[in-house]
This record gives sequence, structure tokens and C-alpha cells, in this order.
Amino acid sequence: MSYLHPLYVDRYVLYAYVGLALLIGARLDALSRTVAVPRALAGGLAVAAVAALLPYSLQLRTPQSRLDDTLAAAPAVRELGRPGDGVLFLPARRREPIMSSPEDFRGLRELALARHAIPSGTLHGIELPAPRIRARMLTAGRIVTVNDPPGQPLDDTPQERVKREVLAEHFHRCAVRDVTGMRIVLYGRAGRC
Repeated sequence: MSYLHPLYVDRYVLYAYVGLALLIGARLDALSRTVAVPRALAGGLAVAAVAALLPYSLQLRTPQSRLDDTLAAAPAVRELGRPGDGVLFLPARRREPIMSSPEDFRGLRELALARHAIPSGTLHGIELPAPRIRARMLTAGRIVTVNDPPGQPLDDTPQERVKREVLAEHFHRCAVRDVTGMRIVLYGRAGRC
């Protein structure tokens, strides 16, 4: 059914192709034992199955198949930020670029993170309560944000609301870089862009 209407993001289930190959192989083996199917024909069917899925499988491994490009977001953060700047992820699930390219975030201060992903046993870490995020943001002169692309619904948690409020009330938008599936924005206080 997933080939007709995707139920999963394809790249997350690529590992299942190994199981599919084993099942097809086992079925072809059983078929060749019960029906007088020559081994050459069974082998040809296996090769045909692989050949039919190969273009689809290769397309999934190209940059064009991704909805977002975390590897392009990290250099954009490095380009806009400088040591001592704050960094925020709006929403918090946008933390992927720092996990895949931590060196591009070196020198930036994470303003909302209470506990990193691994120690917290979570996918993206745990953020501070909204009042503490506000306090940390107000200590920054410049903040680089990693955002969803324009037009996406806004998360309505207290943490996400306070991030947007503080940026709107106390900062100016200085620069914007759009990458596939994300928008990187540099905010600065008056005269700090």
C-alpha cells in the first residue's frame, strides 16, 4: 500500500528492504521446490525484482529526495553566527543540524536547552521552562535561529511562544538564509546586526 500512498517517510524504512529481499528469496526458493521452476528462472525473477526496485531505491538516496537539508543548514548558521551569539531552534525539533554538524555551532550558546539528547534519553533533548528561556534570550545581543520553512504551522508550546515573543519584542531581523526545508535567521538587538 505504501507504494500507492506513502505511510512512512521512505528513508526511515530503507533497512526493511533487506527483510523484503529475504522474504522474496525464501518464497522463490519454496516455489522452486514445489513447482517445477528451473533455478535459472527463479534467479531471473529475483534479478527482475531487484532491477524493478533499483531506480526507486537509488532516488531515495539523492539530496533531492529530502524534505530538508540539515547539512546545508549548519554552514548557514556558521556563516551568520559568530562566537558568543545565541542559537535557538524554532521549533525545538529543528535541532537536527547541530546533531549532524556540531562543529558548525562551536562558539554559539544554546539558549533553550536544559539537557542534551543522549543524557535525557530523548531525540532532541529537553528545553528549559519558558521563563528561563526568556531570561537567557534577554542576555544575548545576537541570536541565530534555525526555523521551519515559511508557511508551516507554529508550535503552540509555552517555550515556542516565548521564543517568538522575545524575538519580536526585543530583536530585529538582520539576515535570512533559506536552505532546503529550513530557514536560518540572524536576529540582533538595535545596532547589533
